Amino acid sequence: MTPHRLIKVKIPCRSLLVPTLKTSRSPSWQEGLTTLATCAGTGSNFYVCQRRPKHSSGQTGRTGSGWHRCHAPILAKADGLSVAVFGMSGPRHENGGLCVRSESGIRSLHDLKGRNIALMPISWHTQFLAAELHATGLGWSDVNAVDLLPATAKDAFEAGLLDAIVATDPLFAQIQAKVSISVLAKPGHAFSNRSVYWARHDTLQKHPDAVEALFDAIRKSDEETAADPSGAAKLLDGLNGVPTNQWLDVLKARPWGIDAPTQEFLDEQQAHADIFAQFGLIPSALDMRDTVTNRFGQTSDAAQAA
Repeated sequence: MTPHRLIKVKIPCRSLLVPTLKTSRSPSWQEGLTTLATCAGTGSNFYVCQRRPKHSSGQTGRTGSGWHRCHAPILAKADGLSVAVFGMSGPRHENGGLCVRSESGIRSLHDLKGRNIALMPISWHTQFLAAELHATGLGWSDVNAVDLLPATAKDAFEAGLLDAIVATDPLFAQIQAKVSISVLAKPGHAFSNRSVYWARHDTLQKHPDAVEALFDAIRKSDEETAADPSGAAKLLDGLNGVPTNQWLDVLKARPWGIDAPTQEFLDEQQAHADIFAQFGLIPSALDMRDTVTNRFGQTSDAAQAA
């Protein structure tokens, strides 16, 4: 298999917004996104969830399917959208997490009461922090969580203007090179830190072949990245100011692959939806049972087994 070959995926849609989709993918995935963005079809609606204060989930566009970290389907359902996760990555135990300066005197999450914590906008940081606060017996209002672009947050944290920051590689490595850091909590425990792939129920029902094709393209892209992380890292050289060697560390540390969502994943989503409701991040409690489906990926699994 030639590393990073281009795979075209044709899925019925008018347009697909891709700014929130990570670029740490092989060209096959990027080509798939380009194809999705330009193909003609039925024009289903797309929904991108963005963290905003309190109950706003932040609609930035509409089409049939999307990619995001775990909390997006929670916010989508809270906003009245009927969606389901059809694929997920493995848990990511990334290097970094909830970080403070070593000389700050902050030794636990309880020491963060009343302190400022920087989160990356439109990211998994909200769900991670909420889960960690809840596990420690703290509430969302006990801290001052603020959305800051990574470069701004990095500069402010290094200058001592922020009490804490959620940062993982490659940003974590950049900060660690400048200041001594203590990590209070790491993703992958109270929060499993997965990528999730999700769509509206009507898209899943009307276009199952297209969703299956997307599932298979993601699988192939991830297989190629896992087989040749050096080649993938070279493609990312300079992105966000990060050199190839740091991207290589990130790519090697990640679990690659896509699977159908499990009961364990649904249980975590339900627990975190309950936390979001308790913390006032969504207006009311949710029943998350209809937000997962395991009907996709079976064809790919059978082909691999053969």
